[in-house]
Amino acid sequence: MDVLRRIRARRAARAPRDEQGFTLLEISVATMLLGLSSLVILGGLFTIVRSSQISTDQARAEAVLGNAADRLTNEPYTPCPPASGPGSYLAVAQAAASSVGWPPSTVTIVSLEYYDPTGTTDQWSNSNTASGVGCNPSVSGTSPRTIQKLILQVQAPNGSFGRQLEVVKNNVLPDVSAP
Repeated sequence: MDVLRRIRARRAARAPRDEQGFTLLEISVATMLLGLSSLVILGGLFTIVRSSQISTDQARAEAVLGNAADRLTNEPYTPCPPASGPGSYLAVAQAAASSVGWPPSTVTIVSLEYYDPTGTTDQWSNSNTASGVGCNPSVSGTSPRTIQKLILQVQAPNGSFGRQLEVVKNNVLPDVSAP
């Protein structure tokens, strides 16, 4: 021990005070502070990347909903559309998911209702018949039950964001007698 003290004393006498070097404690504290600051910076970067992904999913969901609404609006009116498969509104709406590269299963139709002007409280019904049961495929443009309300739902493939939109379709025929 005595030898170490003499060596340190000789070095201290030769080197000026500001060039004596750092102790192990000082180096450990500096390393720990550098690690903590790196951790904070990386955490912030992760948060930015994650919020960017959520914003991208939100924008894509809005694009899919807009595209699906346009497709449904341009699709011919079907008095009794099948729930799925060819000729269904679901197939038309799900085709919109491909516009952003999402699988068709990200788009669903939550409900399909018909406007019922005879209803006392709720003006929307699950049926388009006057009797209130089932679906009448011969509903014509003169019937008030030709207005349909579809509720579309889009869910991001990773489940981070979901959104719904109501689309109203009707079978109002143009007045051909007007000039």
